[in-house]
Amino acid sequence: MGQQLTKDDELRPNEGRTSMARLWRGTLLVFVVLLSRAFFVEIASLAYVYLPHAWVDSPQGEIPPHGGLWFQSLVGLWAHWDGYWYLSIAQYGYKGRPMASAFFPLYPWLVHLFGSTVWSGIALSLVFFGISVFFLYRWAEQQWNEQVAWMAVVVYAFFPTAFYLNAVYTEPLYMALVFSTLYWLGRRQYRWVLVTTALATLTSVYGGLLTLVVFVWVWQHEKRFWKAVQFSLGPTAGMSIYMIFLTWRFHDPLLFNAVQSDWGRHFTWPWITLQQAFYAAWANHEALWNFSRIFATGPASGLDMNFYNAVFMAFSLAIIIIYGRFLPLYLWAYLIPSLCITLFYPSTKQPLMSFPRLIFEDFPILIATAIALTRHPFWRKGYWVGSLYMAGLLTALFATAHWVA
Repeated sequence: MGQQLTKDDELRPNEGRTSMARLWRGTLLVFVVLLSRAFFVEIASLAYVYLPHAWVDSPQGEIPPHGGLWFQSLVGLWAHWDGYWYLSIAQYGYKGRPMASAFFPLYPWLVHLFGSTVWSGIALSLVFFGISVFFLYRWAEQQWNEQVAWMAVVVYAFFPTAFYLNAVYTEPLYMALVFSTLYWLGRRQYRWVLVTTALATLTSVYGGLLTLVVFVWVWQHEKRFWKAVQFSLGPTAGMSIYMIFLTWRFHDPLLFNAVQSDWGRHFTWPWITLQQAFYAAWANHEALWNFSRIFATGPASGLDMNFYNAVFMAFSLAIIIIYGRFLPLYLWAYLIPSLCITLFYPSTKQPLMSFPRLIFEDFPILIATAIALTRHPFWRKGYWVGSLYMAGLLTALFATAHWVA
């Protein structure tokens, strides 16, 4: 005599398939994380061993990581440029060094908490990178679909400047907080949004722009103005904490803005920034093929980088113009002011200084790129050939201290 199936029995095969799908998806995400990090480590280590090095000045009071060739080629090189400053803040704090206030405190405080070494900085960056990949996939899947989510993860993990996500830099932490914010917004977990946006603002000045993201998203989905205001106050809390700290330490709550001139940044109009940037790019266009010049020994002037800075800006503007219409309004509310920070405050020698790295802060550009590659597969081969070539070149320049960002 046959036994009648219950509703729970009928659901078990679907539950099993769902569990297997989640396990397979998680395995693939881990694979992307490991493969992408190994890709950049391999290139950086080989470049450090075999290519000429530039000279790097460390900030006052900082002791750069010391060690033999194995240590430097696998570990020490990941603390170049701003990495020295983050290690310096982790070891010695901000006291007596107003210029250090340009570097927001959460990441160096965490490095200090875990030992103030280059090892702890790299470990934190790798952990936060893994977290950022997880939240990026979950958010992009709920916002668009699985295809866009996977493409977004791969574009993010293998972007030409994604070597910074290995380094003693704030980008991995900031992106983990940004993508988790977007994920919690999608699930309407607004209290978590308050926490992640406050922490993001303690990580980067760009975190303050998340106020606009949260306000637009909540107002669109909840239709309640004051609720949107209430849950967009996380960045205000984070910035207030940092300003209170700067008032206590330096008697100037806005010191992080005042010292920008010490780093060569100044106010100008965006069209002037772009004009100067593309003029400087043309003046240094030999950087496209003259490798003996861009890998020369001596102090790294960064002038050759003007060419590549302009390439990234041209690519970003093209992607935004063509595919920006597929981005939701709350991402536009973030993207426009984040680009304005770069365009209104250029650097003297490099008008678009750090922009190839700051594309992570301008992350809607990455999402638009993923959408473009998903909708039009014929772009993929050209994109990946160019992207992986640039990744190899720029990683080698960073490893040998030529890439100034």
